[in-house]
Amino acid sequence: MLVTIAVLIAGGLYGFSLYFLNHVLSFRVQKLVATPETYGLRGESVSLTSSDGIPLKAWWIPAEAPKRRGVVILLHGMDGLDASTLLGHARFLHDAGYAAVALDMRAHGRSGGQRIGSSVEEPRDVMAALDWLRQQPQLGGVPVVLLGISMGGATALRTAAARADVAAVISVSSFCSVNQSLQEVFDHSDMPKTAVAIMMPFIRLALATLYRVWPGRLSTLDDIGRIPPRPILIMHGTGDDQISVDNAYRLSQAAGNRVQLWIVKGAGHGIYKGEVTSAENSAYRDRILTFLDSVPNRGS
Repeated sequence: MLVTIAVLIAGGLYGFSLYFLNHVLSFRVQKLVATPETYGLRGESVSLTSSDGIPLKAWWIPAEAPKRRGVVILLHGMDGLDASTLLGHARFLHDAGYAAVALDMRAHGRSGGQRIGSSVEEPRDVMAALDWLRQQPQLGGVPVVLLGISMGGATALRTAAARADVAAVISVSSFCSVNQSLQEVFDHSDMPKTAVAIMMPFIRLALATLYRVWPGRLSTLDDIGRIPPRPILIMHGTGDDQISVDNAYRLSQAAGNRVQLWIVKGAGHGIYKGEVTSAENSAYRDRILTFLDSVPNRGS
């Protein structure tokens, strides 16, 4: 009798966890706050397809000297963000001579898909953008750098670990694993700690059901070690109340001596405030551009 009750309770907790994750992850974000023209940029809309068949959209924003500088693929976070929210980054990168691809990852912006992949599935989207760049004859030999924020930062690191044609990575406010990210979400909730401890194994099982990969294998912390000797810049704020700064320290330690770590005292999630092109964000922009200047193997 007790065994039957335990099985029923476990089944109920698993069912609730599956429902909860489906609710959290299965929706679309269509912010579309700007277009390249909003920032005085000449942009071309590009259609892509991920390896699992998701139709994707991106803005290609060329530069005058991409052979000399390079191309940066911009990767947004989840929920309230999409490619349009990173067009300010494309503006300051363009001013410095870099071309950019602002990618709407699945279930965001103009791209298809109904489920956010939490950096589990999004590397497929980034690889589609990388493949498109490599098909452009005028970009042969041009270094490609990934710049991602939050989930986009984790996606950038996971993609670079799998693709040798990524020259460098800039990761802003990234989590070090899906497990850690989930844990922090619940730690910041009003749920009692005992309840969190009981629920987490069922949440992980539900995540494995959705993505068909056990969460323990979804670790940016494990992936990052496969990126060096290519350079990595990890950026995080000490005031981040979504993904703690401890994630940055752990990622930096796992990356070894090819990582640069920039911790901003008091900065929140994503580090920059408001419009990234504003004067108050000059240190953020300068840090990114200084790192990009150090990326080796530039085209001539």
